[in-house]
Amino acid sequence: MRLLQKIHQRYEHKSIGTRSRLFELLSRACRRKFKKRAEKLMPSRATFYRLLDRLGIACGRETARSRRDDGNRPEPPFTLPMATAPGGQVQIDTTSLDLKGIDEAGRVVSLELTVAIDVVSRSVLAAVVRPKSTGVKTSPASRRHGGRATKAVDALLLLAEMCTPQPMCPHWSLKAAAEGSDLPYAELVEADERMAGAAARPVIVLDMIVMDNGKVFAGRAFMDACVQLGISVRPAAYNSPSHKAIVERTFGSVKSLFSQFLPGYMGKDLSQQGKDVAKERLWRIDQINDFLQQWIALGWQQRPHAELRNPFLPSMPPRIPNQMFAAHVASNGYTPLRLSPEDRLRLLPTTWVTVTEKGIRINHRTYDSRALNPYRGKLSGWPGKGQRWPVRHHPHQPEKVWLQTKPAGGWKEATFVYQRLIGDAWTEQVWDLATAHHLDKGGSTHNEAAIAREVRALLQRAGHGPSRASSHSEPDPAADRVMTVGVEPTPDPYQGIPAPDFHTISALPSMDVSLSHLCSGPLPLVQPAATLPHDAT
Repeated sequence: MRLLQKIHQRYEHKSIGTRSRLFELLSRACRRKFKKRAEKLMPSRATFYRLLDRLGIACGRETARSRRDDGNRPEPPFTLPMATAPGGQVQIDTTSLDLKGIDEAGRVVSLELTVAIDVVSRSVLAAVVRPKSTGVKTSPASRRHGGRATKAVDALLLLAEMCTPQPMCPHWSLKAAAEGSDLPYAELVEADERMAGAAARPVIVLDMIVMDNGKVFAGRAFMDACVQLGISVRPAAYNSPSHKAIVERTFGSVKSLFSQFLPGYMGKDLSQQGKDVAKERLWRIDQINDFLQQWIALGWQQRPHAELRNPFLPSMPPRIPNQMFAAHVASNGYTPLRLSPEDRLRLLPTTWVTVTEKGIRINHRTYDSRALNPYRGKLSGWPGKGQRWPVRHHPHQPEKVWLQTKPAGGWKEATFVYQRLIGDAWTEQVWDLATAHHLDKGGSTHNEAAIAREVRALLQRAGHGPSRASSHSEPDPAADRVMTVGVEPTPDPYQGIPAPDFHTISALPSMDVSLSHLCSGPLPLVQPAATLPHDAT
């Protein structure tokens, strides 16, 4: 019995096999340990299978993930997450969205979802969808980076989004507005004028965050941002999903209520994945983010939750997250947290660089402006940094950077020197992809102008879409298999009709008749006037 349990624990993190494999492993272990007595001690195959049923070892009838989760499950009794007010405990985590989308460069990529949910009201305070793509090589001597997913800046922006009301978009349904919803709209607008015209999603000031142990949340930037906002951080137990069970359950709800209704849904695993999913008419990532924000305000926040019940009246129907938030606002009040532009800059990632005569160089890009002149080649005054200055930058909006001159403030803005060659919004991902294409052609990372032109070319190709990529006059037999993005062009109804000659069109007769004469009776028909000359008015 002990030998069987030891073998089962040894193969706990390996791929699942059949019962016959476990029987053969036990037989080998018996021969090694007991040698000649192994045949007498080893049970028959039928007895061994019955023993597995009694011990609850279901080989071949369980998944590797469920087996690992069962092994990491804490011993009962379980203690529910305790929080008495909104923001008392907020769980934040990241997972794969089981969905395909189109990134900024026009490529089909998998998506990743990051969610922050309040334990008391079950309100989704913030959510963001980011792409996961194959790694790109950004320098001749560097290895390929891993797949791009949620970064530290996304976690920092989630913190700012939790403290800011979600504005209503013009194309959203009116049912997603805070006005007319179960939120105490009048009281919230009186306390915070930013709630006027906002979506039906509460704004909560955080007290504590339960986070995952991933490098996105456990990094220095996220910890510093939480200290700045006065938020305490409690890491979840390693490899224990039950410590943040509410956000894990929310992921399943998002996938079942939102993801599976969009084109490009991949399913939970390969057994549920459809054929040629990447060839469907997929949405762009910014469009999927817009759908998600509207669904949160309309579908999640206004949907009854089974765990939101009155403990004193359990027979009453479950409440929705907005109703639960309104009940706590009536008892605890509402105090808004306003972030100034300087506070938002402090939430961005920081890079320590030297200000040279050419400016600031970050990720093979040069930023410069006249505001940097007093700081070129000078000591920064920051302890232990020498001539290096703190520079805040936004990976999703890398057109500008901000140099912090003093610990208490003082920001100097610098612009990418070749932004005019791009002329459009771009991201760090597009720059890395353009750098990889430039290096494949034999270029260098110091040729920023060539990389900027490559970025512009990528954005233009992504704007055209895969359906318009080919301009051959002959039909392409593989065109039917190419995924199309966006709305198909409408055919011109006037195609083939010659343009009219306006000089040959006769003028219409004037009708200078009073209203009383017009209504008195039938009027005689007026013969059309003769064709007017070209210079007539």
